Amino acid sequence: MTTYALRQQRSIQEWMYRNRDRLLAALAFVSIFILITPALWLVLSSFKTNANIFRFPPQVFPNPFTIENYQEALNSGNFTRTLLNSVLITTTATVVCVAFSALAAYALNFLRFSGRRFWLAIIVGTQFFPAAILLLPLFRMWAQLGLFNTYFSLIATYTATSLSLCTWLLIGFYRAIPDEVLDAAIIDGCGKLGMLGRIVLPLSVPGLLASAAFVFIGVWQEFLLAVTLIGDPELRTVMVGLYSFITEHRVAWNLLIAASVAVSIPTIIIFGLVQRYIVDGIMSGALK
Repeated sequence: MTTYALRQQRSIQEWMYRNRDRLLAALAFVSIFILITPALWLVLSSFKTNANIFRFPPQVFPNPFTIENYQEALNSGNFTRTLLNSVLITTTATVVCVAFSALAAYALNFLRFSGRRFWLAIIVGTQFFPAAILLLPLFRMWAQLGLFNTYFSLIATYTATSLSLCTWLLIGFYRAIPDEVLDAAIIDGCGKLGMLGRIVLPLSVPGLLASAAFVFIGVWQEFLLAVTLIGDPELRTVMVGLYSFITEHRVAWNLLIAASVAVSIPTIIIFGLVQRYIVDGIMSGALK
């Protein structure tokens, strides 16, 4: 009996080894299916009527198919205004954050000064603290400065909270630059600022784009700071604007789902555009 069990186990192991590629492909397919099913269901539900969303048994494909949800959601209330607010705030915060992070990462990676490792540890350590602990201090600070309920307060807060992550990412990309290139630039008489502008930044374009994408997506999807620091409906971001579809007496699920899908489009486009640069940066870091 024991011999038969061992023989059966060995045959199963041999079969798994021979078909390992197919098994890995099947596992990958199942994993991707689990990941994309909620997104596909959300997109399909955005074309359904409010009654068909909760129909049982569930209706997979919209019948009737309608785009009125998008039309009504985009034309309702201040949704267009909040969308423009998010574009302005997110773009400005991303540009400012990447600019400062590029300088900080250059100093921490290429300049030699006392306490460099300490500051690098501080940058990494700030990623372990949740943003919720900053709500009350930030609220009081901006209120005392008279900048509460302004674009500046939200842009400055997003820049500060994203600075550490962006700097940490750029340090990794900077380290992927070959030492031979830097040594050749120094021999040719390139100074510290010249090396940054002529060598480091041009070679780190994939890293800059990847870091900007991470900051843009993070700021675009942020809700907690936006709802705390902005109270004026005319200045709210689009994530806060989505709550206009949730009232005291009802929730317009069809409009909320359609608006959520529309809000997700910019992040999908941004990630699709910089995906190649993210892969290039990771591979260059691995080859380093």
